[in-house]
Amino acid sequence: MAKAEEDRFYSERLLTLNPRSTDEYVKGIYDEWADTYDKSTAEAGYIAYKTCPPIFDQFVRENFSSNPSKLRILDAGAGTGIVGKVLQNLGYTNVDALDISQKMLDEAKKLNVYKEFICAPLSAEPIAEIATNQYDGLICIGTLTIGHVKPVALDEILRIVKPGGIIGFTLRRDAYEESGPEKCGYREKMSEMETSKKWKLLRCEFIDYHLNVDELRAKCYSLMYQVL
Repeated sequence: MAKAEEDRFYSERLLTLNPRSTDEYVKGIYDEWADTYDKSTAEAGYIAYKTCPPIFDQFVRENFSSNPSKLRILDAGAGTGIVGKVLQNLGYTNVDALDISQKMLDEAKKLNVYKEFICAPLSAEPIAEIATNQYDGLICIGTLTIGHVKPVALDEILRIVKPGGIIGFTLRRDAYEESGPEKCGYREKMSEMETSKKWKLLRCEFIDYHLNVDELRAKCYSLMYQVL
């Protein structure tokens, strides 16, 4: 794929996603992008996969276990496995990968960092392959965002993480602040879950998201929750 074609995913295809985008449309984008994803994201300076996992690791160790190798973790929206590789370097050896695109998962398999691979969307529908309270923690970087995963999927994320477990994810600045042209509803859903005592917020902070793209995507919010 030529560089101009790679750039199209950042400059055109991703910007076509909106709160009404279907899972099939999202899957098609990432199926087409899988073999050049790592190269084009690196050129765009995508860095959240490095900046968020250490924060997740900190809260896992403080609130759950100081030995991450004993814990079962789900990388939701695993893509080509770049987050999984960082987790492996942090000592996590029992990590599963979930992604909407089988072609992205096929790339992730080459890294030998995941135990199981589950191809399914994060949505309101329960993921058949994942039991309730199956994971000690879940990390979701660059996936809970406009047009990719809708706020209602947070219920499914909560279902599969056991009480006491840590859920860590990123939200793009406009999605979190509701500053874009269309309301996403993430803040409203997160607040509802907190008010109903389904989880508690451990930390919310602004971190680096991209280095070489527009200001909108230069920073993102990193959110860490503990399941109650």
